[in-house]
Amino acid sequence: MTTYELKILEPLKRERDQGEERYGGPPPPKHGRIIGLDCHPDSFTAAVWRGSTPHDGRREVLRENLTLARLLEWAGRDFSREDLFLMEAGGNSFEIARRLLALGLRVVVLESAHVGKHAKTYADNDKMAASRIVLVYLAGNAPCVWMPDGETCQRRELLHAHQKAVADHTAAGNSLKGYLNQFAIRLGKRGIKDERTREWILNQRAWSPLQRELLGDYLEELDNQAERRKKLHRLIAREVCAEPLMLRCMKLLGIGVINAFALLAIIGDVRRFERPEKLVAYLGLNPGQRQSGHGKNIRLGIGRRGRSDMRHLLIQGAQAVLRMGKATPLGQWGWKLFARKGNRNTAVAAVARKLVVQVWHLLSGNAPTVLEENKSVALKLQKLIVILGKSMRAEMGLPVSLRECSLELQKRILASYERVHQ
Repeated sequence: MTTYELKILEPLKRERDQGEERYGGPPPPKHGRIIGLDCHPDSFTAAVWRGSTPHDGRREVLRENLTLARLLEWAGRDFSREDLFLMEAGGNSFEIARRLLALGLRVVVLESAHVGKHAKTYADNDKMAASRIVLVYLAGNAPCVWMPDGETCQRRELLHAHQKAVADHTAAGNSLKGYLNQFAIRLGKRGIKDERTREWILNQRAWSPLQRELLGDYLEELDNQAERRKKLHRLIAREVCAEPLMLRCMKLLGIGVINAFALLAIIGDVRRFERPEKLVAYLGLNPGQRQSGHGKNIRLGIGRRGRSDMRHLLIQGAQAVLRMGKATPLGQWGWKLFARKGNRNTAVAAVARKLVVQVWHLLSGNAPTVLEENKSVALKLQKLIVILGKSMRAEMGLPVSLRECSLELQKRILASYERVHQ
């Protein structure tokens, strides 16, 4: 990691907006130029500026309707490391940033929420947007976004695809139930995957040929989404088996296969969080507050800030700790807090915060204190191995039998600990 990249990762000391992690960018170049890029899927607009503040800044060049090839050719020919490229975080911003970095140029991605606040004017277009990015940066009003490496990006893509598959699978099941509900047919506790349940549905009334076609379409969509969800789940299990840090995370209470994978996918390099409190804030698990003078001091709960995708998974893990881990110190602490506060959600959020702190210590190489029993860890590993299946275990060079494969994964976890503490 270069000195420039380390400077990008320095957290802002002066403020923290609603508990979210924010990063300060490098200072404006003394001798170079600042290029604001307004990025779209098929066109780009660039505004080239000079200056160190919004007052002395002046625009020199404005180019619009650039293709990606023309943009990269122009950037590689006319700019150097003394110049600084700026863009707003968007769908393709990280890919554009990586391509510019490959040309030896400096790139900063600004947080879109703060840049967008300045777009609510009477007029807006691509040319204004490119210049606005530069002016917001010069004013110091837009923090920077951490640019994940290639491996972390791929993991996030897989996590997003799995979450989408889960949502689509649930929607397909609800669509089928909604169709059956208009005929007063309720499944109750019957499993929709069971062939006997599907035969039972067909026997509930005299279905017309068209209605049978519709039923078949609903069931086919449900099966397709279930198969897609299962396939992505296996890919996640493969990534977990290949990454010792993910296997190590599974030793924590409330952290299963999906949570272990999601933690590494969302957090990436844990060194960008200097304290566990920073990671808690990044995920939005710290309680908010509104205070003004002596008469207003409102304490808010969690939510509506931070990484909601990871926060939801950790809340589910905390629910599991309270439900299944009543005999553990963390579970007992959570139930005592519930008894004292009288609100289960407060206790669940507090347990999730403690889990995040343990994750930070584990990923930082420190010894965590909230660990599963060996029997529970072995059960988690067996579930992971079953998800993989025999064919994928053979591809990864793992033993075929569940017991031998579980022992092999436990050896990998121990070996990773030894490498950290050497």
